[in-house]
Amino acid sequence: MNDNITNLNHGLNNEEDFDFKRIIYLAMRQWYWFALFGILGVAIAFGYTKLTIARYNVSTTLLIPEESDGMNTANLFKGAFKSSSTNIYNQIEIIKSYQTINKTLLNLNWRTSWAKKDLLVWRGIYKREPFEVQETKNFINPKGIPIYITPSGGDNYKIEVDGKIDIVDVKFESTGTFGQPFSNNYFNFTLSKKANSPANSKEKYYFIFNDLNNSTFQYQGKLKATLRDKKSDIVDCTILGEEPNKEAEFLNELIKVYTEGQVDIKNEVQRRTLNFINSQLAGISDSMNTSGSNLADYRSKNNIIDIGAEGTMVMNNLKQIETERAQSQMQLNYFEDLLKYLNNNDLKQVVVPSVVGIQDMSLNTLVQKMGELYNRRQVISFSAKENNPTLIMVDKELNQTREQLIENLRNLINNARRSLETQKERQDKISAQLNRLPQKEQKMVNIQRQFNLTSEIYTFLLQKRAEANIALASNMPNVQIVDTAKPETSIIVGLGRMKILIIGLMLGTALPFVYILLINYFDTRIRTQNDLENNTTIPILGNIMHSLTKSDLAVYENPKSNIAESFRVLRTNLQYMLSGTQGKVISVHSTNPGEGKSFSSINLATILAMNNKSVLIIGADLRKPRLHKVFKRSNEKGLSSYLIGTDALADIILPTEVENLSFMPSGPIPPNPAEILGKTEMKLLIDRLRTQFEYIIIDNAPTALVTDGHILSHLSDLNIFILRYGVSHKHQIEIINQYSEKNTMENIGILVNDIKSNSFGQSYYKYYQYESYQNTYYSSEEEGKKSRHKKNRKAS
Repeated sequence: MNDNITNLNHGLNNEEDFDFKRIIYLAMRQWYWFALFGILGVAIAFGYTKLTIARYNVSTTLLIPEESDGMNTANLFKGAFKSSSTNIYNQIEIIKSYQTINKTLLNLNWRTSWAKKDLLVWRGIYKREPFEVQETKNFINPKGIPIYITPSGGDNYKIEVDGKIDIVDVKFESTGTFGQPFSNNYFNFTLSKKANSPANSKEKYYFIFNDLNNSTFQYQGKLKATLRDKKSDIVDCTILGEEPNKEAEFLNELIKVYTEGQVDIKNEVQRRTLNFINSQLAGISDSMNTSGSNLADYRSKNNIIDIGAEGTMVMNNLKQIETERAQSQMQLNYFEDLLKYLNNNDLKQVVVPSVVGIQDMSLNTLVQKMGELYNRRQVISFSAKENNPTLIMVDKELNQTREQLIENLRNLINNARRSLETQKERQDKISAQLNRLPQKEQKMVNIQRQFNLTSEIYTFLLQKRAEANIALASNMPNVQIVDTAKPETSIIVGLGRMKILIIGLMLGTALPFVYILLINYFDTRIRTQNDLENNTTIPILGNIMHSLTKSDLAVYENPKSNIAESFRVLRTNLQYMLSGTQGKVISVHSTNPGEGKSFSSINLATILAMNNKSVLIIGADLRKPRLHKVFKRSNEKGLSSYLIGTDALADIILPTEVENLSFMPSGPIPPNPAEILGKTEMKLLIDRLRTQFEYIIIDNAPTALVTDGHILSHLSDLNIFILRYGVSHKHQIEIINQYSEKNTMENIGILVNDIKSNSFGQSYYKYYQYESYQNTYYSSEEEGKKSRHKKNRKAS
């Protein structure tokens, strides 16, 4: 896989040389990797959707106006209270408060929670529970411990528990019967099947007895109440949960509890007013009935229809002064009751002063301020602790106002008592006038006066009670529900199943691509034509294709193959690098072993000989000779034995099976190869061979390991360095560059060896096209041989 598609990264790195067709071809050649990882990615994504529980965002929207101007006692009692201001942030804290959430859960009565096992995941089944749980009276079941239920057929079930009660481990397995109580040392309840219960013996369930306190804290953590916009009064209440039906029901009940609480706060003033009025009416009602009966009886017994003029005047005066005294007494009672409530810190019982006709602006202002501070403290206390700075400031202000109000009430009580004394003196004077009237008329005046006074006070209180009832009935919550919470409008958090599958497919197919990129990022081997062109200015003489055979005589055995064609291109390019009429000496080098130096030397010599040129190939690698094995000749005589004077030249030049190609073995391995090659005899040998052969190919030892190749490079007309595709590294190009820059070698060229048919940049197209044309251009015999080579390569 690496050899075939590792060049993908290189094509992407160079925008100018980006070859879209080549990228598509490389991907198509490795389609099975992309298909395999794509299927694997989809499978993992599908498993993820099955083994994870989806979470839903359920929301409701409220409008909480910052200012409230609805009907209240202020409108009815002429300025007792002004329109109230609603701090929206305080209201948000009330919605999220422990008290509100706790009351919501109490109303919902979620005593138990059920879940069902789906594959390896437990999923909630709110309102789809197959069973009902009935607790035994006077027995408290432990909370928060999972109780696993598995129907075992018929009316029986298996029960398993493994948990802790405080610090005590609870673990047991038992059986129970539906409809019959299950009881042990820890639990006592009755489990019953619901009608049309879907439960069967292949499914497993569990339920827990909910802890109201823990559930309240959990929902406090999940509930989010935020302003939609800083300039608006719209509040979004959202909650994240696994069961949208359950969370929607919770939100709707929460808003119901909140709005009812707002109405209760508003109605508190009216309820206190009604309680005070009703307490006053209870005493006056009996007095009015008694006075009415006495008046009727007296008139009937004494045959008195009307009172005389003087009696009427006296009665009216007494009626006026007694009405004033009754009002003063009522006000005094109010002042004393209010003082008592303040001393007892019972601020809930404070009644609006205007109810008893008190128009004292100072008192009204202080009572109004007390009510506002008390309501504000109630709002803050929903979410703040006792040491909260805001709550401390409100308490301080509340105490200061309370002290001012107490002082004001003491003055008002003293004034009311003095008024009553003054009114008593006036009443005594008028009573003296009454005593001068005839006895019957006196008594009639007293009875009539008492009846009229009681009737007026009773009528006044009835009117006030009617007004308070109207105010109580007209109170509405300031909150307006814009959108209720609905499971249908819940939004799944994260990605949907289809998106997850698509992402799984994309990530799966991207893995091979990422693998290729990583391999190429850390790979310093030569992979493309650009790797050479971007790192050197030395001429690139050619690209040798990968041999389909294992033979080193690839060109000779397959003269019409791709590799033979690539050596022909090299042969043509050599004409531009060599000049002169004498035999041309070409040294073939490599920086490291294993790059195909000997293979390239043999086939270069072969392709030159096939062009009717006389060619000699010299095995100059005196350290690890190999050419004699390729040509199947003895290595007892050769270059080393000639240079030390042991053998003659005619004895070491041997013919080969390739016409026009001769071979000089390296000879026995000497102890000092570099010194031998550096002798004057070597230069003389090369000069002599120039006159006998048109081309002399020298196969040298690796230059990065030994200096042998450097010595012979000065005797050569052209020095060819072999770099092998996928094996040679880029730092080897730097070594060759240094040879050229420092003039340690002259006339250097580079030859890239062993290029696969689907790689190495633009050269791929040429040879791929050449390979596709072979079906029609080559002879049947040659094509058959090529096919056999391909089959052998696949089999290997």
